[in-house]
Amino acid sequence: MADYARIGREKLLEIDGEAGIRVEETLNGFCPDLARYLIEYSFGEIYTRDILDNKTKEQAVVAALTAMGTAAPQLKVHIHAALHVGCSPEEIREIIIQMCGYAGFPATLNAIGTLMDVLKETGQTLSKASVHAGTKDRYERGKKLLSQIAPDQERLLKETFDPINPDITRYVIEFGYGDIYARGILPIRNRQVATIAALAAKGTAPSQLRFHIGGGLRAGLSEPEIVEIMLLISLYAGFPAALNGILATREESSAIKENV
Repeated sequence: MADYARIGREKLLEIDGEAGIRVEETLNGFCPDLARYLIEYSFGEIYTRDILDNKTKEQAVVAALTAMGTAAPQLKVHIHAALHVGCSPEEIREIIIQMCGYAGFPATLNAIGTLMDVLKETGQTLSKASVHAGTKDRYERGKKLLSQIAPDQERLLKETFDPINPDITRYVIEFGYGDIYARGILPIRNRQVATIAALAAKGTAPSQLRFHIGGGLRAGLSEPEIVEIMLLISLYAGFPAALNGILATREESSAIKENV
């Protein structure tokens, strides 16, 4: 049988460094069984799966914990981990900024505060240079970026929402894509990783989750890679969220294949 305790500790050290070891030591002081489950299942089984690399896993987890907004200590641990496995401070900031469209500005502001705390602790700096794409041609720029993950989405948004309030389509396209997705730093594939993880963890927007699963597939993610995101989410939002996400992945992948 696999020694999940040994494997898990090795993986925890690889991803979290000494910060992860301290978490285990703290848990052993009052609930050793929980420490065992954390090490053996989370890191010995889930994190050792090799379909996603460590950077992608941590980008997904930072997005999910930011969007959930209820796990600040764990977000801090995983920002440390993201830095430890090679994410730049700017990449982590970009994931957090992106979450304002899916979890709101309060969750984003809180996560930015956590990022700044971690950078202070680790002695790292963050570039203050603006990467805002500018106000000119925001709609056309956003429309072009949106079309990369959903070629017909502008038309569908207009048909659905223009009879109610046409401004919402413009806000989605101009801000969500013409501002946020246009910032660069992260490729669209990684932005879709972050969005899928966030929506799966929140569990409150099944239609938007399925839409972004489709967008992820069009952006270059494979069905097995998206399923891996859902398995990670089982650790942070529970099995119901993961099971719903896996079913949505299969449904959307099948629908895309049928329409090819």
